[in-house]
Amino acid sequence: MPVISPSAFAPPVANDLRGPVSTELRERVRRLERAHSAQRAGQAARPLGLPAIDGVLPEGGLLTGALHEIEAGPAPSGRVAAHDGAALGFAAFLIGRFGQNTSAGTLLWCRQPAGVFDAPPYAPALSAWFDPARLLMVTARREEDMFWAMEEGLRCPGIAAVLGETRAADPTAGRRLSLAAEKSGVPALLLRPQPAPPQSVCVTRWRVASAPSHSTPGLADIGPPRWRIELRRNRFGAPSVAEIPSWLVEWNDETHSLAVVPQARHGSAGAGWAESDAQRLVG
Repeated sequence: MPVISPSAFAPPVANDLRGPVSTELRERVRRLERAHSAQRAGQAARPLGLPAIDGVLPEGGLLTGALHEIEAGPAPSGRVAAHDGAALGFAAFLIGRFGQNTSAGTLLWCRQPAGVFDAPPYAPALSAWFDPARLLMVTARREEDMFWAMEEGLRCPGIAAVLGETRAADPTAGRRLSLAAEKSGVPALLLRPQPAPPQSVCVTRWRVASAPSHSTPGLADIGPPRWRIELRRNRFGAPSVAEIPSWLVEWNDETHSLAVVPQARHGSAGAGWAESDAQRLVG
């Protein structure tokens, strides 16, 4: 099959601001952007079904016509595992929530093989979050081709959500995806195997890592999967300058639902995560 080259990306616009922006000015701009975001066509909020998390998101959920990022966080040992399934599982959960009310829409998943032993997501495992028959998997040889496929997918009728796996930190590609998502009303998600640079146009950024499961007292069994989630960026949501909301969530295979564990810590950076990453980014 012939490879279609992506369109050339324009160079980023230079930032003419010389001095630091005050916190008060940032907050005023953020409020104006939030008010404007609620008026955009197609930017309805899709609740996650978790009141503790939906309560801090704009309009009570994730905006549909917007760009969201999910990145892998460090394991309990402190190392970032590129193949940790927690971030991928959370990304599949989000794309399933976005496609929940549009059963006829196609879910576009774009990725670039990471190496010789790379394998695409396992369809039976994805069935916990959505019908794999709705999934269209695109494999690209270059990052440019992957971003091009995502952008074209956002413009294509019948697409319910677009997700891309990437290691690149291309601000121009991010801006193009954000504009395409806003114009079409289709959500775009970027899944990263490692933390991304703080500068981004995404509306939300999530850092997800595996957490120890809770076994039944007195038994040496394996408990349900648990993830440690931090909301690193919340552009139009509730402001939180000094704190980063965090939750411990648990997946239930019987009910196919995610729940917040009551013992979860809120408003603090997770253990083992760098102090420099604890700076709140609100836009």
